[in-house]
Amino acid sequence: MVEENTTPTSTTKHDFFETQAVLDLKRWFQAIISSHKTLFTLLWLAAFTSAFLWQRDAVSGLVVMHGGGESLKKSESSLLYPKLRPVGFSLVDFGGVGDGVTMNTKAFERAVSEISKLGEKGGGQLNVPPGRWLTAPFNLTSHITLFLHQDAVILGVQDEKYWPLVPALPSYGYGREHPGPRYTSLIHGQNLTDVVITGHNGTINGQGQTWWTKYLQKVLNHTRGPLVQILWSSDILITNITLRDSPFWTLHPYDCKNVTIKNLTILAPVYRAPNTDGIDPGKYLLL
Repeated sequence: MVEENTTPTSTTKHDFFETQAVLDLKRWFQAIISSHKTLFTLLWLAAFTSAFLWQRDAVSGLVVMHGGGESLKKSESSLLYPKLRPVGFSLVDFGGVGDGVTMNTKAFERAVSEISKLGEKGGGQLNVPPGRWLTAPFNLTSHITLFLHQDAVILGVQDEKYWPLVPALPSYGYGREHPGPRYTSLIHGQNLTDVVITGHNGTINGQGQTWWTKYLQKVLNHTRGPLVQILWSSDILITNITLRDSPFWTLHPYDCKNVTIKNLTILAPVYRAPNTDGIDPGKYLLL
């Protein structure tokens, strides 16, 4: 019986070592690729984690645009206030208390007075933080941005003794509902330029229920005031806010030029809320 010779020939040995070298090269190449993929993945995860932590810190304790270079309270910075003017303030800087009970008229007046000094520097921004900010009527100034946080509500005081009287508009002669002077608007301005009222859909609430009832009972002696009225002014922007429950007309830009209104929500009951028109425009109005 002849035994088969199983000893590799030189050619077979050569092919064997060549195949082994190729396999080793493939393993080495795959190891390099795998290590680079691992390194890339680690770098990507590190970058993502850094960005996440930075964003978290920005929301929880961000130094936002604020008077004196200070940071707003953390409770106020859950939603950022974009910097729309060179200088910005919070209403709390001027003694504002957003508990729905404290009167904030003086705080608004002091803030507007401070911003009125900044016209040559581009004006100022008044940020209204979360809260319910009760106030009597107050006037705006030129080069102002009134910015309402999404959880901010400016509340008009319901007692008409806090609402000053102003002359009737010339085009109405003696007044709309009664002869003589009329109540001013909750937010008022005249002979101004460059006025912005905006926010993250915060609310200006006129609390008009008392006014409507008194009007229907015929116990008011003067014409009711609008919620927001701007007279004889130019370059007005009103956007991204909610106006609701006005004592009278809601928004009245009278004899103004270059008024832009967009993304505005106006709310009032359909019953027993007399004359709560949405927008009573003058001229040069862009909706």
